[in-house]
Amino acid sequence: MERIYPRTLLAASWAALVLAMLAMAVGHTGAPDLNWLANQISTYAATAPNRAWITAGMVLPCVAIACLSVLVSRHGLLGESPPAHAVPLLAGGVISGLLTLAVFRETARSYVMLKGAGLDAIRQQSFHDAGLMIFFYSAILLAVLSGMLVMAQARAWAGKVLGASVSLLGLAAFPLMAAPWPQLLGITGAVHGLMQRASLFSLWLATALVLAAATSNLLRPSQGASDPGH
Repeated sequence: MERIYPRTLLAASWAALVLAMLAMAVGHTGAPDLNWLANQISTYAATAPNRAWITAGMVLPCVAIACLSVLVSRHGLLGESPPAHAVPLLAGGVISGLLTLAVFRETARSYVMLKGAGLDAIRQQSFHDAGLMIFFYSAILLAVLSGMLVMAQARAWAGKVLGASVSLLGLAAFPLMAAPWPQLLGITGAVHGLMQRASLFSLWLATALVLAAATSNLLRPSQGASDPGH
């Protein structure tokens, strides 16, 4: 019985993570005037016909991250080391940032447009930008910490490689967002949308790998953090 609750949390986290990706895909449809290579996700959330799906794609990861933080800090699925208890702090940053993005939609695509906006639009865009920064940096730190926890508790090399991959995917999110890597692929023009989506996919994949590690640990015949006999 002691594993029913963790299994429920794990299933909810997987479902929310997968549904978030599907919601994002649906949210990008039906907007021929927008280009995903150039326009960021926030623009779709503010103007696309299926923008409600984009909002759902922001809220659903909150469910996944909340469940994952409980699994790590309360049930010790990534080990019982003291740093594991910092996971809820970073998860809270990710969740608060995403919810801020969901509530305060984009009002200006550029600083030039923002200069001509009214006070209410500037206020909303300021909260939007703050939410993005809180989410982005919290998600990177969460991925790096989670990867280190996976490496620390892994006994086999496969687990350690998995943990290293999680941390590297988290770190890769920053250059994917900020560095002009599309030019190396011959992609020119406005590519801010492409860069943002590549960065966010890196964080999504890191979360999926953490869930894979947690699933593997939960399905073991005995787990020191969950089995009272250890």
